[in-house]
Amino acid sequence: MAHLQISQLVPGTRFDVFDYLTNTENLAFLLKPTIEVEVFPFDGTIKRGSELHFNMTRMGLTQSVRLRIEDWLRGSRMTYRQVEGLFAGWTHTMRFEEHGENGTLVSDLVDYQMPFGLLGYLADDLLVKRDMSSLLAARLLKAKEHFEAE
Repeated sequence: MAHLQISQLVPGTRFDVFDYLTNTENLAFLLKPTIEVEVFPFDGTIKRGSELHFNMTRMGLTQSVRLRIEDWLRGSRMTYRQVEGLFAGWTHTMRFEEHGENGTLVSDLVDYQMPFGLLGYLADDLLVKRDMSSLLAARLLKAKEHFEAE
């Protein structure tokens, strides 16, 4: 399994930053222009065991993605696991820690496994790991810019 870790200091309270980054309505903006996201309606509050469903389109290819919330503590952490999607395995943990008076250190920790055996490992080394790191970093930078503009 591959592992990524990206962190960003965001100028906002950990509860505000948590709510912003875990709100599915913000996902399309946070992943643009790299990935187009269609969020399927979700009734209820997000909690452990909730399942979220998206269509994600990149380079003209659309993939159905279902995520199950494994851990949820508002203002502190959220972990979800892919139950349907492109990767053979995908777990993403977001951690939120107070940093100074009005700052939050957000850390994304992703463990994933590529499909397609040896071909998948080669693609990961040549392209995917760097691409995923850039995507996660850009997402957190957009969150930082959002809070700086407030």
